[in-house]
Amino acid sequence: MSLYPSDKKKMLALPFYLAKRKENPEPKRGQPEYELFKELTGKDWYWDVRIVTDPEQKITEFDYEKYLNPALLEGVDTSAPEFKDLVRTLNFVTKTQYEKHQADK
Repeated sequence: MSLYPSDKKKMLALPFYLAKRKENPEPKRGQPEYELFKELTGKDWYWDVRIVTDPEQKITEFDYEKYLNPALLEGVDTSAPEFKDLVRTLNFVTKTQYEKHQADK
């Protein structure tokens, strides 16, 4: 069987590629791993199974009045690019509960 050099390299690298993409099974109720996850995160493993869209809202440049104190906005030009960049940065930095949970997995 003759292979091209690129095919040989792919065949030799296959175990390493598969090792990187190994997915462990999810823990089931009653297993020590399930209880450890619940103890570390404070959440059930399956709490986000039925979430299709994130119900929590984040700050945007269109509804920043809901999140920022009106006294802070009195002397601020809200149409300035710096203010819009600040709001976008706040949107990027703050995480909802669902996003925090996804980062923990």
